[in-house]
Amino acid sequence: MKKILVTTDFSANSRKAIHFAMQLATQTPCELIFYNVVEIFRPTIWDHVYYGQYEANELKRSQKTLEQFIHTIYQKSTIKKTSYKCICQVGMNASNKIIEYAKEIKADYICISTIGAGKLIQLFGTTASQLVAFCPIPVFIIPKNYKSRAITNVCFASDLINLGEELDRVQQFTLQVKAKLNILHFDYLVRLKAKKNKLNKLTTRYETENTSFHFNELNALYPLNKHIQKYIQKTRTSVLISFTKQNRNWFDKLFLSSKTTDMVFDTKTPMLVFKKNKIISK
Repeated sequence: MKKILVTTDFSANSRKAIHFAMQLATQTPCELIFYNVVEIFRPTIWDHVYYGQYEANELKRSQKTLEQFIHTIYQKSTIKKTSYKCICQVGMNASNKIIEYAKEIKADYICISTIGAGKLIQLFGTTASQLVAFCPIPVFIIPKNYKSRAITNVCFASDLINLGEELDRVQQFTLQVKAKLNILHFDYLVRLKAKKNKLNKLTTRYETENTSFHFNELNALYPLNKHIQKYIQKTRTSVLISFTKQNRNWFDKLFLSSKTTDMVFDTKTPMLVFKKNKIISK
């Protein structure tokens, strides 16, 4: 059974990730772990004993709040209740604590909501973008306007580099939820004969009844993200899948745009982001 760590801060927006995870659990057997990081600031005048008592009380209070929060969401939802549990832990950095706990329980996925952010917040990062940038575990990013619906149509936006290895990971998910997979690729040279021959070979090798390729010309007047968004809106994509590089240095992360991280702020469709592994030589 798959484990999905679903983060929440009790906000209205965090309900979107919860609703998505609830829907996902009805399509494939999985355990949902609803998780809240309790941030406690310790005044220097507090001794160890007093702080320990205060922390225990805060955890108890947050645990009760989380359990009631999830119970209420299930009560008001038409989605069938499946196996789940609620966990609260103390931590000063939410993203670090989420990654740490996800590793501890061997979670298969992390699920988090995002509301988008201004340029300044993008520069310093949100919890969602930090998970995309640093987490080795696949992350579901759920937008603020998400409405629960069955996952039937998945789009994998691919650069076609290391396609075989990445496609194996993507199909593990699409097969679990019994969804159709569309592999989307944009290229400036898609009309050239040599490029067409190369793309046709990939189609012959990997296309199946439930997996199809869509090759499109990249228009230099528009950024790649806009091309992808236009496609997923047109096709009513249920989940957009992408891979991101996590080994860029500080300068690259600060000044050079990551297409996947940008999509975290702009997407109106749930995303599933995988860590991009090293290229497999052939």
